[in-house]
Amino acid sequence: MLQRVSDWLFDQAAVPPKWTLLFASLLSLWALRAVWRLYFHPLSKYPGPRLAAISDIWLAYHSLLGRWPWAVEDALKKHGICLFQAPAPRHNTSQLTVWIPGDVVRVAPNELVFGSPQAFADLYGSHHKNLEMFPKTQINNHGNDKRGGIIWEWDPARHRQVARQLGPAFKGSALKAKEPTLHRHIDHFIGRMRELGSAPEGVSLPTWTNWLCVDVSGDMAYNMEMNALKDSETVKNPPYLDILAGCNKALVVIQMSWRFPLLSPLKYPFLFTVMRPHSHIRDHSRAQLERRIQRKGSDALHLDFFEQMVPGNRELPRDRDERRHLEQVAGQLLIAGYEPPALWLYFTIYYLLGNPDSLGALTREIRGTFGSYDEITPGWSAAKLPYLTACLKESLRLMPNVLTGMPVVSPGATVDGHWIPKGIVCQSSTLATARDPRNFRAPLRFRPERWLSKGHPLHDPQFDGDNRGGFHPFSMGPRMCAGKEIAWWQSRLFIAKTLWVFDLEMVSGHKIDVNRDLRGWGTVVRPEFRVRFVTKT
Repeated sequence: MLQRVSDWLFDQAAVPPKWTLLFASLLSLWALRAVWRLYFHPLSKYPGPRLAAISDIWLAYHSLLGRWPWAVEDALKKHGICLFQAPAPRHNTSQLTVWIPGDVVRVAPNELVFGSPQAFADLYGSHHKNLEMFPKTQINNHGNDKRGGIIWEWDPARHRQVARQLGPAFKGSALKAKEPTLHRHIDHFIGRMRELGSAPEGVSLPTWTNWLCVDVSGDMAYNMEMNALKDSETVKNPPYLDILAGCNKALVVIQMSWRFPLLSPLKYPFLFTVMRPHSHIRDHSRAQLERRIQRKGSDALHLDFFEQMVPGNRELPRDRDERRHLEQVAGQLLIAGYEPPALWLYFTIYYLLGNPDSLGALTREIRGTFGSYDEITPGWSAAKLPYLTACLKESLRLMPNVLTGMPVVSPGATVDGHWIPKGIVCQSSTLATARDPRNFRAPLRFRPERWLSKGHPLHDPQFDGDNRGGFHPFSMGPRMCAGKEIAWWQSRLFIAKTLWVFDLEMVSGHKIDVNRDLRGWGTVVRPEFRVRFVTKT
């Protein structure tokens, strides 16, 4: 009897439990897939982190951390070329190593990031009959073909249709008609700084530039009064900005959950905290949109960007997809008109305060050009203030103005000499390209002189060899930002009026390192930076 029991136990021990077999099988499959991705995948020849070659974990980690642009720049440097190794200075045991960024790096099993001007042109400038050759990925489209709006629309034909509808709002007389709106809001900002800006503690630069830009954007997008500057008397953030900040990480969490379907349920505890306010803002936006559609153009304070999208019967469409499409367009116009300009103004002031010589030269140019505050207009500033334009370009070059890398899908084409098979996801690192020493001399320094013509007194010939093809802050081709010109108008007008009225001072103790402190998910979180706006004497 005992022998039979012993034999039975031995037989059972020899047969692994089903879950063990399952685990072993899955582990074997994962190992085989990892080997295939490392050595036999079409992208196996490209350099990059080995973890990124076998899994989306590397990409997800840096995206969720809010450091994606810098992680890509570091990867391009790490897998680039060692230019030279200098002897260690005396009393310093570290050796100086200078790395030249590579041109392409693998950041996921099926994804590449390019860091060259030619790759940027190939990815975003290639088109046929104004239809881009490399369509956008559907990662922001929530899997619904009819809800892409304008920015997230992945289908080239539909994107062209919406772009054509909106196009007239960003051209000619329609653009010129927006100038009084810009003056009104910027003058309001100047007035508030006269009251509050000279206090010893200064004012919060990210807060006030956010308030200004959301007021401008809401007004110009679809005649929506956000009243952020008006409500600033109670130091109260507009609900829209609070909710947008609360949802900032949600978009990246959703995107990463699509990469890991088995872990997707884990997103819900995080999203639960933002879904209710998100639904509130959607309800509020829908009500505002319906009122805007029913309002005739002549009844509005001015013709806005959304007027081109208003249905002929001036009623909110009954079709759910069409209604959602209009909501997406309206929301994207609002965000696109708020976030990039706010980032641009913040960084321009930040870099000017960190470079007193540049700030002094720009201040002298502005005050020496205009006889009075009322003479300042965005059109005139463009022609008469070359150093202002140079400063704005330089801040655009240094800041990570695009967080996602603008991923597109290869149709089976050549990118910067590399044949990329169909279905491979490609993107460009605008940050790495604009800070590549092969494209720009002293790439990490704020040097507006690099953008000046040879006849300008401040022109510096050491920058004559800069490759300006590495600078495309507004993209190019069919997806080029339609609001490029109005963004330039807004930025020129703001900086010119501000420096004509105020002497800017950095509040002691608020110096920051943007390369270390900046974070970005759906939008960029700007570090606290306090500035004094002292009325000139």
